[in-house]
Amino acid sequence: MTLPFKAVAVDMDGTFLNEKRDFDHEEFAKILSIFEKEGVHFIVASGRPYARLKQDFVDFRDRMDFVTVNGARLIAEGKQIGITPIKRDLILATVAFGERTYNGVTTLVFGPGKAYVLKSAPEEEKKFLAYFAGDVGELDKWEDLPDEDFVQITFNCGGKNAPDIQKAINDKYGKVISAYGSADFAVDVDAYGVSKAEGLKELLAKFGLTGEDLIAFGDGGNDIEMLKLAKYSYAMENGMDEVKQVARYIAPKNSENGVFKVLEDYIKKYLN
Repeated sequence: MTLPFKAVAVDMDGTFLNEKRDFDHEEFAKILSIFEKEGVHFIVASGRPYARLKQDFVDFRDRMDFVTVNGARLIAEGKQIGITPIKRDLILATVAFGERTYNGVTTLVFGPGKAYVLKSAPEEEKKFLAYFAGDVGELDKWEDLPDEDFVQITFNCGGKNAPDIQKAINDKYGKVISAYGSADFAVDVDAYGVSKAEGLKELLAKFGLTGEDLIAFGDGGNDIEMLKLAKYSYAMENGMDEVKQVARYIAPKNSENGVFKVLEDYIKKYLN
């Protein structure tokens, strides 16, 4: 027998990673080796930039592919194969709107290789955001941003304001950019039309595959379209209710290594 899928896509935070923001490297090595033998592509589809993901998978990154910053930048076989940027002037306008409308948010702006935060941001917030960014520069004011294109804005809300911020940005900038609640406390903003699903479609096409060949795992609002795309879609037990409503199946919690458990069940069922 053969596995019923030819590609695996996993979200990171709240999905593939456990509560310590880590994963079982030894077990993953075993699973990845099996997938390579079976011709199954392993894809990370994350809001994280590639600068961070390279660190997360330092021992495995050459054996995987990546849909990064929610689909704005695609990495296949270690090379960038696609990028959908946001112009600097639109970045500045959106940041100003978000910070003006929701006083107290901490903002991070991602470029292809580096992210930026204000020096005035709270130290704890800067440390938290720097973990996700991988490489961070500090600015006195947003107008000091380099004159280049960027791939994402993240608003860290601290509370439960993410749905309100998401709606406000989408209402104002509807056909230009798209905002997603990646967690209860965070909103990611990308170029309009960018999503993990669209990024996966492009990446899968490179391999001669479609969503019919895909198994996907997610927990947050930015995973919904990806789960709709996948024939075998799993929401994590710890995921948002709206994510569980669109997925075909429920995986155990990320703190229980839910992704590994599901994949191991498929391996036992089809390959043993």
